[in-house]
Amino acid sequence: MFIGPEQYQKCLRAMVAKEEALDVAVAFWGEGGEAFIHPEDGKPLRVICNLRSGGSNPAVIKRLVARAGRLAHVEIRQCDRLHAKLVIGPSQAIIGSANVSANGLGLEGSEVAHWLEAAIHTVDEQELKSAQQWFDHLWSSTDTRAISTEDLADAVAAYEKNRDGRPDYSRKGPFSFVNYSVADLEGRHAYALLYRTRPGPEADAVTQQHKEQERRLHAGESVKSEGVARWAFETWPDSLDTTEKNEYLCIIWTERGSVRVDGACRMTDTRLHFAYKKNNSNGWVDLAKPASTMLGRRLIAADCQRVARVLKPKIEDIWNAAEELDDDARRIHLSKLAGMLQG
Repeated sequence: MFIGPEQYQKCLRAMVAKEEALDVAVAFWGEGGEAFIHPEDGKPLRVICNLRSGGSNPAVIKRLVARAGRLAHVEIRQCDRLHAKLVIGPSQAIIGSANVSANGLGLEGSEVAHWLEAAIHTVDEQELKSAQQWFDHLWSSTDTRAISTEDLADAVAAYEKNRDGRPDYSRKGPFSFVNYSVADLEGRHAYALLYRTRPGPEADAVTQQHKEQERRLHAGESVKSEGVARWAFETWPDSLDTTEKNEYLCIIWTERGSVRVDGACRMTDTRLHFAYKKNNSNGWVDLAKPASTMLGRRLIAADCQRVARVLKPKIEDIWNAAEELDDDARRIHLSKLAGMLQG
């Protein structure tokens, strides 16, 4: 029997409830997948997943591994080549396109709505026999292996990279928190930097000096330059990631209460040192490269003004909820900020 996206979750849930045991060869697992596929601890369960590629939420697999550690009738293995989606019990099987999560589709949050899943539900004895033989062969083959603590640690890095690079299915248009759900932003390497003051004269001077040096260094180059414009962040702590990993939305909340979005940037991993004239103490600036986009969306002056208007009514709450970098600087993940704006 063919089952479309509207029936998929209901059919799978009914199968899980009815079957006395399950063998599950499903590549990728989303949040809540272990509870969805194995709601009763007393039922035998064998799982083969794909952990290495970064498509499975490692927290889910970790919970399945822990369950297998305390229950002899629960087993889990991994297969780097697995892309199949098969759930089989003694009397029925579902073979389709969906992975496994709390919603039965292996996706996180609002991503579920984008994908149209379909499957075949069968009770045919010959088809069940063939599917079971395939699973048993894979289970005992050299393609599958146990999951170690090191595998789980590696899976965290792979999953984070995969989540950050996943397609953007939010509403189209320039950057705006209106176009994103919280789930759209979760896992992205994207933060807001909040600050109360601008860099001082010494910081401005060393930044300008660096700019002139870069201009002279690249003078006469015929290839298209990325430009030498840089933004300076003065004496921010080492906890600020100064590599190019993250995108930052830069917001100043002045002492007078105004809110301005300066734009977007990425750090350049360049730090310039200087001495303050007043007391000769050490200072530094971390340089960032400004961008006209945020998460691939246009973010020019008019867009910045629009975002600032949205932020202003809740800026104090956002500031208080953000991670403190120093007295005048804070950082907050865009998903958390979006949740506050939409809550």
